[in-house]
Amino acid sequence: MTATLQGIGQGLLQSVLLAWSYVWWIALPLIAAFLFWDFWLIYLHVRFARGITWKLLEIKIPKNVLKTPKAMEQIFAAAHAPYSYGIKPFDKYWKGKEEPWMAFEIVGRAGESHFYVRVPKELRHNLEIAIYGQYPEAEVIEVDDYLESFPENLPTPEIDVGGFEEVLRHENYLPIRTYLSFEDPTEERRLDTIAPLMELMAKLEGDQQLWYQLVIRPTGEDFKKEGEKKVNQILGVEAKEKKPTGFLKGMSPGVTLGEVVRAPFEHPGTETKKKDESAKAMRFLMTPGEKEISEAIATKIAKIAFEATPRFLYVTKKADVDPGMMPALHGFVRQFNTQHLNSLRPDGETTTASYSVKGMFKKTRIRWRKRLLYESYRHVSPSKKKSVLNIEELATLYHFPSAAVSTTELEKISSRKGSPPAGIPIVND
Repeated sequence: MTATLQGIGQGLLQSVLLAWSYVWWIALPLIAAFLFWDFWLIYLHVRFARGITWKLLEIKIPKNVLKTPKAMEQIFAAAHAPYSYGIKPFDKYWKGKEEPWMAFEIVGRAGESHFYVRVPKELRHNLEIAIYGQYPEAEVIEVDDYLESFPENLPTPEIDVGGFEEVLRHENYLPIRTYLSFEDPTEERRLDTIAPLMELMAKLEGDQQLWYQLVIRPTGEDFKKEGEKKVNQILGVEAKEKKPTGFLKGMSPGVTLGEVVRAPFEHPGTETKKKDESAKAMRFLMTPGEKEISEAIATKIAKIAFEATPRFLYVTKKADVDPGMMPALHGFVRQFNTQHLNSLRPDGETTTASYSVKGMFKKTRIRWRKRLLYESYRHVSPSKKKSVLNIEELATLYHFPSAAVSTTELEKISSRKGSPPAGIPIVND
C-alpha cells in the first residue's frame, strides 16, 4: 500500500514538473509583473506620505458653546474642498499622487481633553477659515506634537498600549445613527453624542492617556451610485440602460429579440404600461421598514462623504492599565449603531484585545498588533478597509461638546482675544 501511494505521488510530481516545463516562460514573467506592481504601488504611497508636511493645530473653544454638531458639518464640508474628482492615471500610477487626508483628534490626559486637527501644511489656511467661520470666538493655534514625548515604537517594558479601529458592518450607502436622532426641541432633553467620551477622559488619572483619531480622505460618488441602485431595487424601479457608445453608437435597433417575438401578439405600449403598473404596485406594497431604509439611504447619499477611519488608543504605564477602558470605548461607539441600517464594529485585524487573537504565539501577535496600531496613529495612516461616512455622520463622531457637557476638564478660552477699543487714551512714558 505504501509503495502504491509513493508511486502515485511520484507520478503526480512528474506531471506537475512536465507541465511547468511547458509554461514557466509565461508564468514566471506574469508572477514577477504582479509582484512588481504591488511593490510599485506601495513605494508610491510611502513616497507620497513621507512628502506630507503635517501641522498640528489645537482648537480651543469658548465656554458655553450653544451650537449643535450642524456647525461641525460645515467644517467637514470645507475639508472636502481639496478633492480632485478623479486623479488622472498617469499622475496616480506614475507620479504617485493621491487624494489628501487629514485627522481630527481628541486627546485626554490628566483629566483634561484637548481637540486637535492634524492637517497637511498646504490645507491649513482653508481649515482655519472653516473653523473660524463656524466658531468665531475659538482659538486655533499651532502646537508641538504631543507624540514627540513618546518613543517611536510602543509598547515598551514600561508603557503599554491598546485599542482598535472601527469599520462599517454593512454597505457604505447605509447610514449609522446620527446626532439628529439625539436632538430634542427642549434643551434639557437634548443629548450630546460626544459626552460619554468626554466623561471617560475626565476619569483618567496619573499617566493614563486616551487618544481618539478620526482620519478622513475625500471620496467620490461610487457609494452614491450603489445607494441609488439599492433604492431603485426597493422601489421596484429598473435602472436605465446605458446608451451604446463607440463605433456602433446610434446604430442599435432599439429593441430586444424578446420584444420582436412578442410584438405580433401584444398591443403597442402594453409592455410599458405593465412596467409602470408593476412599479406603482411595488411602491404601494412597501413595508414601513423598506420605506425607512430607502429614505435613510437617500438622506446619506445626498451629502458629500469621506473614507473614514475612527481609531482609539489607550496609553498608560503597565502597572496602571484599567481593564474597563476598552469596554467603555466600545460602549461609546455602540450608541451610533442600528439593527436595520448600519453600525460600526471593531476591525478584527487591529483589535488588541486578547480574545481577538486565536492560535499559536498569541502574546507575540498581540504585541505586534499593538505596535502596528500605534504606528498607524503616529503616521496618520488611513485604513485599507474603506468605510464611507458623510459629513453628518462625521459630525456625529467628532464635534465640540455643547454647554450641557460639564463633566470634563475641557480646556476652554474664557474670552476672545482682540485689539483695544479705538478711543482708549494712550499714555506715553
